[in-house]
Amino acid sequence: MDNFIKHLNIYIIPPAISMFFGVSIALLSLVKGKFKKENILFALVVIWINLLSPVFVVHHILWGKIDLILDIERTVHFFYVYLPFVVFLYIHHVYIKLRKVVITFFFTSFTLSIFTFTEYYFYDIYSYNWGYIARGGPAFQFMGAYSMFTILLTVVIFTKLYRKETNNTIRIKIRYIIFSFVMIGVLTLLNIPAINGIDFYPMGNFMFIPLIFLAYGVLRHRIMDINSILHITFIWFITSSLIIIPNILIYILLNPYFSQMSRPGLFIILIAWFSLNHIYIKKYQPKIDKIFDKHKFNLHEAETAFIDNISMLQSLKGTIDEFLEVIKKTLLFSRAKLILRVSDSYTFIDEDDNSFEVDPDIEDWFVGDNQLVEKSMVDANPYYSIIREKLHNEFRRFDCDYIIPLVHNYELIALVYLPEKKNLQQLSNVEIKFINNIRAAVVISLSNAKMYQNLSDLKDNLEERVLNRTEELMAAMEEMESLNEILTDTNQDLEYAKMVADRDMKMAVNVQKTLFPKVAPQVRGWDIAFLFQPMSGISGDVYDFYQEDDSLKGLSLFDVSGHGIASGLITMIAKPIIHRYFTKMIDSKLHEALEMANKDIVKEIGDVDNYLTGVILKFDEDKNIVEYVNAGHPDILHRNKNRFVHKLNYKDRDFKGMFLGFRELESHYETLRFKMGKGEVLFLYSDCIIEAKNKNDEEYGIDALVKSFTEAPDGTADEIQDYINNRFMDFTEGRKLDDDLTVIVIKKTD
Repeated sequence: MDNFIKHLNIYIIPPAISMFFGVSIALLSLVKGKFKKENILFALVVIWINLLSPVFVVHHILWGKIDLILDIERTVHFFYVYLPFVVFLYIHHVYIKLRKVVITFFFTSFTLSIFTFTEYYFYDIYSYNWGYIARGGPAFQFMGAYSMFTILLTVVIFTKLYRKETNNTIRIKIRYIIFSFVMIGVLTLLNIPAINGIDFYPMGNFMFIPLIFLAYGVLRHRIMDINSILHITFIWFITSSLIIIPNILIYILLNPYFSQMSRPGLFIILIAWFSLNHIYIKKYQPKIDKIFDKHKFNLHEAETAFIDNISMLQSLKGTIDEFLEVIKKTLLFSRAKLILRVSDSYTFIDEDDNSFEVDPDIEDWFVGDNQLVEKSMVDANPYYSIIREKLHNEFRRFDCDYIIPLVHNYELIALVYLPEKKNLQQLSNVEIKFINNIRAAVVISLSNAKMYQNLSDLKDNLEERVLNRTEELMAAMEEMESLNEILTDTNQDLEYAKMVADRDMKMAVNVQKTLFPKVAPQVRGWDIAFLFQPMSGISGDVYDFYQEDDSLKGLSLFDVSGHGIASGLITMIAKPIIHRYFTKMIDSKLHEALEMANKDIVKEIGDVDNYLTGVILKFDEDKNIVEYVNAGHPDILHRNKNRFVHKLNYKDRDFKGMFLGFRELESHYETLRFKMGKGEVLFLYSDCIIEAKNKNDEEYGIDALVKSFTEAPDGTADEIQDYINNRFMDFTEGRKLDDDLTVIVIKKTD
């Protein structure tokens, strides 16, 4: 170790860096590629190219031990001579089949390896102040020519591949490989002076430079052109030098005076030095950066201006136009197209209201991988293999090169399609960052604009509806006034208004009562009981039994949101519609009948705030099969012969659909089929029974309901219902209910 420290100098740094980067790049290739064959072969290429770097480090550790160093050189070169074979093995498996070339190179390398421990390969060592280098014989000279031939052949092969390739990303990748091997060849040639006894530091120790370019080109899928990389490197070097070099010069000039200064004086100098550097970094460095990377700062200014502009916009069209315009103008695109999602469907529309269907897999992909997609990357990156064909369909549909997803709250709200840039260049990392920044802002703006437009539409519809209803009410009042002129003349105060309202309510109650069954139907095979208790005269609950002669075909229970006349009117609209489609589509699947009924309900009630939840059952007497559909309603309960009660639903998922009567929530429903045997009981209920509270403000809850149903006697449906109702009334202790209460008990009797 003392010998190593004694001969430690600056010349060990390049090979040490090369050794570090060689191992790091090889490990990165293996981990990133999940140990695939092509990544393993690339890791071997990197290791073999860099195989001589650790040898040069060892020179400084074993300084003066010439014989041992020569033995190490020969041992490493025993493996190093296989470098051409390893390189072409990688090319053969990844790029182009060269089986004969690989075999030829293997036997050539094998023959050379036989001579590595003889005087024909290495016979002595040159000693320089920067280290050692072996003196080579004829075999070593042949190895040099063999290596240069390998590099030249590699460059020729990849040049031909470059000319044939059409994918721009893969072309850039190949350019990196060509550039790297040319640089490897140049650095290798610059070893020749030292090998021939000339005191010139071997440039092969800087092999980490082409390795970095090679790794960047092979392992990175979104890569910049080499000119851009060199440009960025040059800018970094210049801007860094503007502060580093002056600091070094100041230090050199002031260093002789530091030892003569007092501690307070030295402290003041350091504070002043620090302050000057701080002022430079804060005030002048950004201006210098702007001079050297003007495009980046232009993008930043465009981003700031765009965010300021869209914050003032409320319309969808204004937001979309501003977004597309800034992309076209700033990034040099001739056109840009955006399609916007319609409601919760897979349908999207463009600015001309043309509609497009987006594949659900495409939507799922963009929701999970919310980033810009480039057509050339889809071909080049294995990451896109599972969705590649469907993405290509999207690229072909709008003849574009880029697709930008706009995702908000795990929902794809829009897609943006961009063609090739006017300057035919790929988007740079800075430009992609610019797109990501402004799309984050535009997603929020679009969501707000959609919300604003929806609210505006709802407001307009509500005002129109209120106006129409007011006109209808005025017409009705005028008619009533004409029919009740005497009463109007004698009673114009609030008592009259209340009397009219009470009369209307009573009329509505009577009309509703005529629509609902008053007693449970007497049917073959079933014992039925029900309890119907409106909260305030007219009910928002609606129930119905569907029978043919003495045969029960089905039953339903629905609950309208809200209370009072509005909810009651909706029950009177919904009940005949559901009955009509149940009877009309008796031979169809139950969920299809409910979906058709829902469409008519939506048309009839329009965009009101009320909606329905509910359940509907259909009975097949021949097979003892019950079909069950649930539209956002509490699960119905089933009790078997052993008095075990459970909710009717799947164990692993909820099969229930969305509410009825609300256009934005229209969805498909699913039918659950189950069998019922003799003595088994079903319990249907509106949510009042589980949400009702006692005097302590405690909810009755589903657990208490299940317990009372379990403990109810094995009697008639009426006895079961009475037992459950009594337990419920004991809990509420006579407290007035806050909702309409409806329960149905149906027991299989044969």
